[in-house]
Amino acid sequence: MIKKIALFVIISILTIGTTFGQFSFKYGGKIGGATTNLTGVGLKDFTPKPGIKLIFGGITNLSYGSRIALQVEAIYSGKGSGFSYSADNSIYRGKATVTEKLGYFAVPIMFQFKLGDRDNYFHFDLGVVSNILVYNKFKGTIVVTDDKGNKTIQDMNIKETPSKQDLGYAFGFGLVANGLNFDFRYEVGQKQVFSSKEGNPSILNRAFQVSVGYTVRY
Repeated sequence: MIKKIALFVIISILTIGTTFGQFSFKYGGKIGGATTNLTGVGLKDFTPKPGIKLIFGGITNLSYGSRIALQVEAIYSGKGSGFSYSADNSIYRGKATVTEKLGYFAVPIMFQFKLGDRDNYFHFDLGVVSNILVYNKFKGTIVVTDDKGNKTIQDMNIKETPSKQDLGYAFGFGLVANGLNFDFRYEVGQKQVFSSKEGNPSILNRAFQVSVGYTVRY
């Protein structure tokens, strides 16, 4: 559905821009890093441990006039983090420490409002991001305390893989200067990384991204 909407918007902008002669098209690439986190929902004593992940990919930017643009990207987006929480359910009971490394093929669709001239401007962004899971690595341990107060460390085993898709929203700002692009963006995932079942922690993706790129006009 998101791809169909994006295609419709792109075709509409192309048609309007071509008709009125105010359309410009740029393409290029970007690379950067992200401070990523997994936020716990309803988890007791939840303590996040943010991680640093890589992002990179391609950019297409469709501008109409000097103020409005649509930027569509195809990028690899690293996410995930470490965290700990107090587990207390029918499967696990104790202090759990988890590291979840995630990688997504992401398609951000960002609407931009620009301030400046055609080649040098600030922009404010708002849009949606469709994520498809392409990499996952899970590692977890739990400190179990028995009735006598003895503690043992056990490996955790979550049999289910994370959700294959995550749809979120993003907002941010950036600067374009003679082809160089500097972007600062915050992304909020809306779908639980693990399905809501007994024994699975309810966690969501969060990421603050900083990237630099270069685009050329077609």
